[in-house]
Amino acid sequence: MTTLENFYFGNVNPSEYKQSKDTKKKFSTMTRLLEELRSTLTAEQQKEKLEQIENCQLSLIALSEKDAFIEGFKLSVKMTTEIYADTQ
Repeated sequence: MTTLENFYFGNVNPSEYKQSKDTKKKFSTMTRLLEELRSTLTAEQQKEKLEQIENCQLSLIALSEKDAFIEGFKLSVKMTTEIYADTQ
């Protein structure tokens, strides 16, 4: 089945994509920071960890958007290739 046929029949889900190593690393960092925050920390330490989490989350959002864009572009190129291949 072609990519276009798979897309038509619902076998291609553009919202499911592979995450880059950077994205996975940021998720791990954020999880670790949250675990540290849950343990008994002083108020100042909690504030510092929250700031680190916010910075990590902003980076993670940017990386996730980049990954989604790249995967969407790859899908569109596959579809475009199939369209032009059928016209010959």
